[in-house]
Amino acid sequence: MSKIKYSKSKNKAQERTRISGKFGTIVIVIMLAVIAFTAIYPIYFTLNSSLKTQADWSKSKFSLPIPPNFENFKTAWNRALVPRTFLNSVIVTIGGVAVTFLVCILAAYSATKVRLKSRNLIFIFLIASMMIPVQTILYPFFKTMRDFHLTDSYLGLILAFATFQIPITLFQYAAYLKRVPNEIIEAAKIDGASTLRIIFSLMIPIAKPVIFTAALINFAWMWNELLLPLMVLQSPKMQTLIVSLAGLKGQYGTFPTLISAGVFIGIIPVTIIYLFLQNQIIKGMTAGTVKG
Repeated sequence: MSKIKYSKSKNKAQERTRISGKFGTIVIVIMLAVIAFTAIYPIYFTLNSSLKTQADWSKSKFSLPIPPNFENFKTAWNRALVPRTFLNSVIVTIGGVAVTFLVCILAAYSATKVRLKSRNLIFIFLIASMMIPVQTILYPFFKTMRDFHLTDSYLGLILAFATFQIPITLFQYAAYLKRVPNEIIEAAKIDGASTLRIIFSLMIPIAKPVIFTAALINFAWMWNELLLPLMVLQSPKMQTLIVSLAGLKGQYGTFPTLISAGVFIGIIPVTIIYLFLQNQIIKGMTAGTVKG
């Protein structure tokens, strides 16, 4: 009799666990659906608005663009000087990402693998710079750039981008390289490898996931940044794509359809880069979460 009661209670417990598990799964799915909707809908709304005429948009902001109107893209392309400003963005963004990578991979290796008495102090100093509000250093930063004749030049903006992204990128690299066993480095040194050879032939391949993840984060930030390009690049022909597209509102009044077309043009490069690197990004975000 007691065995039957035990069996019934066990079945009830299992049933409650199963129901609780299903309920938890449903809640998670609903939450993920809400997050996906909030991420996708703004892109859909922007594209939908960009394919409408101003009259159609005024009548209904949420209706489908039937037939689609591509005139907004043509107008935004011409008024924002997209070929030139796109090239400017490519140069300064890739340059900023490359400089940030080079400085941070060398600094992260030095901070985690090289035995220096002051390495912890230097590392803490660099990381602590993340706590300084950007607004408090903009004027002295601009004055320094002007004194070194780096304003209105690609090099000036590249160095500006790298300056503001080095602390967080260094933190990401150092956290990853710290887990690399020192025995691997010692073995490479025994084989006669120099420090630079160890970094570029050993550390970089090992740290590829975090490098790709940080590169995409830096690329997206540098591509979409408004304040630094406005401060450093003063000539209209030197401006970046995002700054030029943002100027559509001020130059030509408030035309939501034209501005939406400009915004959509601006996000295309970052979207393409993400699609190509998404596997590496996922690896970088999940690296170290499962122990081997």
